[in-house]
Amino acid sequence: MISTFSKEPSFKDQPAISPIAQVTSFITAFGPSNEIFVSGSCVRIAKNLYLTARHVMVDHLERYGHINGIPNFNVWAVHIQAGPEYSIWEADRLWISPHSDLAVFHTKPHNDVAGSEGYVPIIALDLRPPAIGSRIVGFGYHSPSGRIRIDEHGTRHIEIDVTGAATVGEVRDIHDRQRDQRLNFPCYQVNARFDGSMSGGPVMNDNGHVCGIICSSLPSENLNTEHVCYAATLWPLMGLAIDISTSGEPQDRAYPFLDLARDNIITAIGWEQVVARETSAAGLYEVSLRAV
Repeated sequence: MISTFSKEPSFKDQPAISPIAQVTSFITAFGPSNEIFVSGSCVRIAKNLYLTARHVMVDHLERYGHINGIPNFNVWAVHIQAGPEYSIWEADRLWISPHSDLAVFHTKPHNDVAGSEGYVPIIALDLRPPAIGSRIVGFGYHSPSGRIRIDEHGTRHIEIDVTGAATVGEVRDIHDRQRDQRLNFPCYQVNARFDGSMSGGPVMNDNGHVCGIICSSLPSENLNTEHVCYAATLWPLMGLAIDISTSGEPQDRAYPFLDLARDNIITAIGWEQVVARETSAAGLYEVSLRAV
């Protein structure tokens, strides 16, 4: 079937309140002494689970550090709703993939708006990369800024400014295993424009499924040169070791993220072609993709 959608590269800011903003969020980290750092994007793949880029979360960890393995900061995923109202979800668990530039964090409601949400929209994953020449649409939040202001009454005010953008382009190349030592994981090249803080945002195919995560960009040098940007392919995510129960409680034994797809906790098209094998080191999994 030939797509009737244009693959001509474009980059357009989107309204703060839009359908895509209900399944995507910007990432905000709060460090000690009223520090705030707004950087990175993420996409909700289950009610309490968000998918983002590994380097986004590593950047936060390196910025604020940890105490005895516990991060020395808090992370919020924020959704803007009509009103405006802000649905805030606070991260309480983080898993960083050893296989790719992918990370997942579990959340709990941080405010009453989030706590009162009975239904939250989520989005399906497509684990294989889209075909060369096919259209993709990426989404992420760029040009972020944030500050914490204390008023004359001692009340703490959090002020954040970000802009969400949809970016359209075409798949130019696919790297089944890795591109190089820097992008040493399965990924694919597109000519869509990815700005820095859009890292961690979803890349979608024409079926509306997330088929990659924004991970790297080489901006064009002039108007006559197309962008060279990259998305992380999703099948390596299935080898991520996760140690949480379906009710959100920590548990002793880890299991592969693949089990969440097998049990329909997340929707991941193509999970049947993925193999995750536990290694000699408990809680670590090798992951591979069966040939079709």
